[in-house]
Amino acid sequence: MFVLPIFLAVICLCVLVLPGLVAALCAALIFLQVAGLVMRYWANGQDLRVPLRPIPQATPVFSVHVATHNEPPSLVIATVRALARQDWPASAVEIVVIDNNTEDSAVWQPVRDECDRLGDRVRFLHRTGVAGAKAGALNIALDHTRTDATHVVTVDADYAVDPDFLTSAAAALSLTGADYVQFPQAYAGCAGVADGVDAELAEYFQGSAQMADVAEAVLLTGTLCVISVPALRAVGGWSGRTVTEDADLGVRLCRAGFTGRFINQIVGRGLLPFSLRGLERQRHRWASGNLQTLIAHAAALLPWRVGMTVRQRAAILSQLTAWLTLSLLPVTALLCSLATGGGGETLIQLASLSVWLTVFDIVLRLLGQGRPEPMPGRIRFAAICHRAALAPVAACATVSAVCGRPLAFAVTDKAGVARPTGASGASLILFATAGAAVPLTLTHSVLVTGAVLALLVPLPAGLALARVLDRYRRHVTMQPIGA
Repeated sequence: MFVLPIFLAVICLCVLVLPGLVAALCAALIFLQVAGLVMRYWANGQDLRVPLRPIPQATPVFSVHVATHNEPPSLVIATVRALARQDWPASAVEIVVIDNNTEDSAVWQPVRDECDRLGDRVRFLHRTGVAGAKAGALNIALDHTRTDATHVVTVDADYAVDPDFLTSAAAALSLTGADYVQFPQAYAGCAGVADGVDAELAEYFQGSAQMADVAEAVLLTGTLCVISVPALRAVGGWSGRTVTEDADLGVRLCRAGFTGRFINQIVGRGLLPFSLRGLERQRHRWASGNLQTLIAHAAALLPWRVGMTVRQRAAILSQLTAWLTLSLLPVTALLCSLATGGGGETLIQLASLSVWLTVFDIVLRLLGQGRPEPMPGRIRFAAICHRAALAPVAACATVSAVCGRPLAFAVTDKAGVARPTGASGASLILFATAGAAVPLTLTHSVLVTGAVLALLVPLPAGLALARVLDRYRRHVTMQPIGA
């Protein structure tokens, strides 16, 4: 609870007492930011096509796992029905729905009844006292997987998959020869309503995942992933030590020598969070959980360690840092220096440059993502604004994870009862302090003034994003997914 205030207080104290140390930290951060920009520019110029290695194999037997916790019954039922409509041979697929720690029987019993109605190939499990959140539930499903299953498929409770999803998965496994494959996440009902949010989220797959595919070191993202059962068991199944159990599993698979590929084909669509608060909580979990995973595996990613190539390590690092931002340090240093007159001009200039590099990174990522179809400028602009709106939350999540703050797994609300929420407290505080600092920049360079003005953007961008998500909520709840 007090991690962030303590961090901010320490930075401000160091600005006054040890300005040279803070300036050195800002300079080191600038080096990392420039290195990241150069690496991304270099990667964008590379041929991202990886030679296929078709491997003849017997017909895969899929065990599809759907983990739920306090999810709307109608939503889960729609997901299960979509899975039951697969054009894959019924004898070569099973569906395991695992409900964990849902106390209200009115929530999970309708799902159980629907699973019973769909026949023997759909099994429903209800467990209480499950530890490890989603990871614990998925391990229970793994324990109940049929003995002849060759691959585990994970699908989120809100995802309606296409009828040929498993057929596409089998083709991807055969064409790539990979031990696991990851399809991109996509979202229903975004067209004309929340295109910018969809584009902002898709940037990860069109950027980081595409580049990781070259190294055959794609990390898992929790849904629409297909994993070899022997590979999954070889690394000990799912782990609940971080709140992003999917990314952690992906790293462990790579470290064990298994190959993972990204398949750039939309095979199902889920739901966006229905409120800004929900999206912020999701982004906080992604950023902090991935950093937890990075810290846990940091030693294995060192260049002199054996087991992975340099390209694989770089791919893993790129994916785990995709949602992170270290901007809280330079932002705090900049505003504190301006407000107190301490720190010196060198620190102010370095902190301002770091803020600008954060802005450039956001813009270049969302302008440079390689979508298969042309994207109108208005959608790219909206995506940039949405990323800016979430930057304060990502920055806070980064600091929380670095400081070792315990994190809890939070389920995104999909019931449609969310109401519009204002911007986060972090954005409000940032707007107020940056606004007060604007007059203080007049005696400094344009670099400094521009950096402080950029700090005003997250609040109005967040308010606009909140309206978009509320409009999306009303649109989707009037047109439920599934049949």
